[in-house]
Amino acid sequence: MILCNIDPVAFHIGSLTVRWYGIFITAAILIGYVVTIFNAKKRGISMDFLLELFLWVVPIAILFARLSYVLFHPKDFAVHSWADFGNIFAIWEGGISILGAIPGGALGVFLACKRNKVPVSYVLDVIAPGLILGQALGRWGNWANQELYGKPILDPAWQVFPIAVFIDAENGWFQATFFYEMVLNLIGFAILMCVFYKSKRNLMTFMTYLCWYMVVRAIMEVFRVDAVSAGGVRVGVLGCSVAAAIAMIFTVLIYAGRIRTGVPKPLEMQGDKK
Repeated sequence: MILCNIDPVAFHIGSLTVRWYGIFITAAILIGYVVTIFNAKKRGISMDFLLELFLWVVPIAILFARLSYVLFHPKDFAVHSWADFGNIFAIWEGGISILGAIPGGALGVFLACKRNKVPVSYVLDVIAPGLILGQALGRWGNWANQELYGKPILDPAWQVFPIAVFIDAENGWFQATFFYEMVLNLIGFAILMCVFYKSKRNLMTFMTYLCWYMVVRAIMEVFRVDAVSAGGVRVGVLGCSVAAAIAMIFTVLIYAGRIRTGVPKPLEMQGDKK
């Protein structure tokens, strides 16, 4: 299968440059939001609250995602002028970390739930399936920017998508890790939807999300050529492995009833709920 690379710039509107990266990320967020709407209706969460939740979560998640990327890539964002300082916020050119977006999004959920007196654990379960679906689809933004690829593929027999992707800047074929992660996240989405509709305990869906995604990211960090290392240790592999292990322990304890999180009964909320 041949996958032709595209110009990262989709089109121009006057002096405004619209990049495919931003289009893919925006589309992924909206599709994830649509899935969350259906899950929210099942749990009795009003659309008014869901919209407020969206307005809290998305900006904070994006901010954390960008700041975490900048933090772990300091050489790419050395500030010598105002232009360099502005590059720190140029997310449309790529460079956000989903691992940073997760705590940022969780903070947004906490603030929205605190304001509306809604259980945080309840809402985390509702948004988890849409979250991992959005993460899966958003990986096409990385393809558009030709980033997040893996190790070189030297055998011509394997230089074909979806095994490999051609990187113009490197003039060679590399593992299509963005695609690998997308497929694994789509599988994770199917699993989370099953857990969401079958589970009898709050937080099971979100903890399953953490287990699945942390394992996926730990694996992907092994292959990525741009993985951040410290002292010869890949930070992403270590961090995600530890997070996955902790999430698995909590998931088992919740499932066994050792940690009581309550039963996912529909909330009695006001608004446009019918």
